[in-house]
Amino acid sequence: MYKIAIIGGGPAGYSAAFEAVRYGFSVLLFEMDKLGGTCLNRGCVPTKYLAHVADLYRNINASNRYGIGVELTGLDYEKTVAESENIISKLREDLTNNLLQSKITIVKGKAKLLDETHISCNGEVFEAEHIIIATGSKNTDKPFADCINTDELLSLKHLPDKLIILGGGVSAVEFADIFSSLGTQVDIYIRGKRILRKWSKEIAASISSVLKKNGVKIHTEADFADIAMTSATVLSVLGRKPNQEGVDEGLVSIADDGGIVVDEYYRTKTKNIFAVGDVTENSLQLAHVAMEEAKQVVRFIAGEAVKKSAVVQCIYTMPEVAVVGLSESEAKEAGIDYISAKQTLYSNARTIIGSTDRGFIKIIADKNTKKILGAELMCERASDMVGELALAINSGIKVSELEGSTRAHPTFYETVTEALAKLIRN
Repeated sequence: MYKIAIIGGGPAGYSAAFEAVRYGFSVLLFEMDKLGGTCLNRGCVPTKYLAHVADLYRNINASNRYGIGVELTGLDYEKTVAESENIISKLREDLTNNLLQSKITIVKGKAKLLDETHISCNGEVFEAEHIIIATGSKNTDKPFADCINTDELLSLKHLPDKLIILGGGVSAVEFADIFSSLGTQVDIYIRGKRILRKWSKEIAASISSVLKKNGVKIHTEADFADIAMTSATVLSVLGRKPNQEGVDEGLVSIADDGGIVVDEYYRTKTKNIFAVGDVTENSLQLAHVAMEEAKQVVRFIAGEAVKKSAVVQCIYTMPEVAVVGLSESEAKEAGIDYISAKQTLYSNARTIIGSTDRGFIKIIADKNTKKILGAELMCERASDMVGELALAINSGIKVSELEGSTRAHPTFYETVTEALAKLIRN
């Protein structure tokens, strides 16, 4: 009998496996497709690679501004895709080797829960004391047959001349930013009144402005049935849904959104069966969140306390967006007496040197305790900078304590100091 069996070899699954090995547990890992899951093979990694290519393309186009004479002859998109596939293959190979070197047993095939301790796969039955379901999510159904989903978009060997994107969430705006930067004509169609409806109005408006400056057209309150199916490539980015393949509903409860219901310790209704990541109810569908949840489950099994952390969410456009903790509206809804300060990057030296879009940093704090509650960043390297503010929230650090930390000049980080100084004066 294994100590822990894990169904799914994506970020949540392999994170749980590595954490379990640290505690000396015997680990069995099932994966029906490719190790690394959606994030490595069809999500985070290939899209961020394309974002990197788009950023290079933008910088080369702007090189004359810096006195650099470069003739841009075009983009060999097939070569771009081939390099992406090489990177993915190398990362997947490294992951596989690390799992095997850690003495983790890997079984390739479709696993199915039989009861609270038994799993079948490839005609064989395996037994484990604890089971972690980490089967992730999958694309929602397409609104009509001629659409492609994100998996299919990333497999294209040619750059679309025109791309119509159905949906206005994070993935939609990231793809819009990437392909418009590479020269594709991009139109976004959304059923609602604005993109990024789950984000603050300020961030949504700022991203809309950036996209429009890049030539992206945003069509609100659209009827998808009215979209002219011409020569354009139509991409459906209408969300993802939990992947419940192999999950016995007699052993777990399923919520209205299709996710598995779990308690604060990620236990299902069967107490030795856990679920983490995208497959759970109301999941944020973020790889780093799934990875942390998986580690917490293993620590719980090991008898350690489970501690929740402030969640970081990012949008990998140019400039980037990163948020952590409470927004102003969330603090207000929670009845917290809060203060906030916003500092733009209009006079930031690094921003001016790079001629980047001049965004902002906003920090929210408790008015009484002066502890930091949340932050919103829209600037270059926001996804890297937000870590300091996440640590401050998780550690209960006060505004004055964080403001007292020295940040190098010239950096984007200086704007954090300036925002904190404004809070102190409030």
